[in-house]
Amino acid sequence: MKHITSYTKHLFSAALVLLALTVTAGTASAGFFDFTQGRVAQPGTDLHALGTQALNTGLGGISYFTNGEGRVIEVRAKEMPNGDLRVSQRRVYIPKNYVAKTHDQTLKAERIRNNLAELADQQPWVGGYALLPQNEGAKAYKYGVMVETELRRNHQSDN
Repeated sequence: MKHITSYTKHLFSAALVLLALTVTAGTASAGFFDFTQGRVAQPGTDLHALGTQALNTGLGGISYFTNGEGRVIEVRAKEMPNGDLRVSQRRVYIPKNYVAKTHDQTLKAERIRNNLAELADQQPWVGGYALLPQNEGAKAYKYGVMVETELRRNHQSDN
């Protein structure tokens, strides 16, 4: 019987600590949403403009943008029930004169980079970046991820 009382005290103490953490960690929950859904975009900012454009024209709130100089940004936006617009960005870069393992990959990088420059001249600009057509943006972003992964791998092997 003494052991049951001891376990009850420990269980009660643990529940009390969890309750205290839950009550005092209100700001921590916003941090969790920042991690999973992106930051809250304040109206009037470039981030808000990019997120709004992604919601309006993107597939499932995902759109791609470029600066026309090799930078590709994947923007994911979600409107929360309380009206906040949460936006996350993932940036990749395809460097000029990128040399890949094969000549074909090098030519592909050059073609994509040149295509980004052409599209940037033709597409509307939002928040400092040109909106890319969904298929072109997704293709350029995926290739940029591959380029950055390869560059990181080469950098690690050099060290």
